[in-house]
Amino acid sequence: MKKTYGFLVVATLVSGLTYGQNGTNLVIRTPVTATPGLYNTLLGIGTGLSITTNGDDNTVVGYQAGNKLTSGYDNTYVGYQAGFSNNTGLSNTFLGHSSGYSNLTGSSNVFIGKEAGKSNTQGTTNVFVGAGAGSDNKSGNNNVFLGMNTGVTNETGDNNTFLGRAAGYYNLSASNNIAVGYQAGYNMSTGGNNIMIGVQAGNKTSLGTNNVFAGYQAGFNNISGGSNLFLGAYAGASSNGSYNLFIGNSSGQLTTSGAGNTFIGNGSGYANGTGSNNTYIGNGAGFTGNAAGQSNTFIGQNAGVSSGAVVNNATAIGAGAQVSADNSIVLGAPSPIWKVGIGNTAPNNKLEITHGTNGQSGLRFTNLKSTDAASLTNQTKVLSVNSSGDVILVSTNGSTREGVADSFWQRKGSFLQSTQNDAVIIGNNVARTPSGYKLFVEEGILTEKVKVAIKNSSEWSDYVFDDTYQLKGLSEVERYVKANRHLPGVPSATDVVKQGIDVAKMDATLLAKIEELTLYSIKLEKDNREQKAINQQQQAQLDELKQLVRQLLEKK
Repeated sequence: MKKTYGFLVVATLVSGLTYGQNGTNLVIRTPVTATPGLYNTLLGIGTGLSITTNGDDNTVVGYQAGNKLTSGYDNTYVGYQAGFSNNTGLSNTFLGHSSGYSNLTGSSNVFIGKEAGKSNTQGTTNVFVGAGAGSDNKSGNNNVFLGMNTGVTNETGDNNTFLGRAAGYYNLSASNNIAVGYQAGYNMSTGGNNIMIGVQAGNKTSLGTNNVFAGYQAGFNNISGGSNLFLGAYAGASSNGSYNLFIGNSSGQLTTSGAGNTFIGNGSGYANGTGSNNTYIGNGAGFTGNAAGQSNTFIGQNAGVSSGAVVNNATAIGAGAQVSADNSIVLGAPSPIWKVGIGNTAPNNKLEITHGTNGQSGLRFTNLKSTDAASLTNQTKVLSVNSSGDVILVSTNGSTREGVADSFWQRKGSFLQSTQNDAVIIGNNVARTPSGYKLFVEEGILTEKVKVAIKNSSEWSDYVFDDTYQLKGLSEVERYVKANRHLPGVPSATDVVKQGIDVAKMDATLLAKIEELTLYSIKLEKDNREQKAINQQQQAQLDELKQLVRQLLEKK
């Protein structure tokens, strides 16, 4: 190397200490060599004592700073024993008491703060800022530690970024980690490829890899769990599982060994402990209970399990929806009443399916066909639909028939009674339904016995035998029949066609006519007896006259 020598000026300042300018060097110490490299600034007792003619462009300030520097160049060491052991390292900046103290060949490092990078020997392109930052680093490369005691025990870890007091404090050989926040990644040891952002985020993670923790104490207790993503304060704070996704404050907060879970929403999956492969979406979804449940899906605010239930492979969908049995799907909360619509926007029942084509239900049972054998026989009730398309329970036979909808009927003992006081029509061609009747039947009724009841005795025909009953004379009846062509009090053919026949009333009417005939017969018999007596009296008188006439004739 080409040397340039200028003039030498020596001034005695204190005993053993001289000041002078030798060529391009400014030396304020006791010189060891006459030619200590080029363009160096050496200030302090024991600074640059070993620098050779190849050590150029160095600035060394402080007691024993750069003490072992030989051929290293482009270095800046400021502070007590800063860069003390540096030998051939180049382009380093060490600022602070004992910063970069053990550096030998490490280059392009920036250590700022007391004992920052103190143990670094070979590590390169590191940036350590803060008292004790990276103090134990030896051969780790490409690290950025910013904050007091960040990455203190890092020895061989590469490509780490620790920002915040004590962030990544116990890192040894872990690489490719980012820890931002007070004590974030504090116990990181050998785990790699982690991102931890937030106060104490991933605090106890030592072996875990490929994790992303963001939020206050997110992933706090994770030790070896890997491939997790926790976002939110306390998200996954107790978890040591793997392959979990927790998004939201306190989401999965109590999860310990559970793995493969997805919790999205504040407080979602809060109470989960060892449960795995669960999916909870919505604020408070899975918030309480079901700590050991597996493979469940809860979607909606506060969707989850009923109190005390532990379920597996269950699904609850809707705000407040609750499920309490394994292998179940529940839609909607118990209260208020939820309605589910398929193919429509405003369902009118718990489940309404709109196919879009009249006559098509849109509902198919793959394993239940008309060709299959019935599982129950001799049953009287089946499912049908009413005029609105609502599925209803109807009866096909038996004495207790159900029609239209269950709400229109009620059981009264062994009888079925209409709750709406409705009438019943049997047949499609019943044209006349006069008031006062409840059953209309087309084509007739075939039965072995009919019994007709009447409401009270006044509706029966016994009144004909009352003393006050006005029995019409036969001549009057004769005139009425000639005029109307039917008996008095009996409906005409026209009336019967229009209104039908009331069996009870007609029986009472016909019986009244029979009773009237009886009264006529009794009267005729009485008249006959009276006439017979008169006839007998007249015959006696006639016989007596005949006798007198005979006697008179005999006297002549």
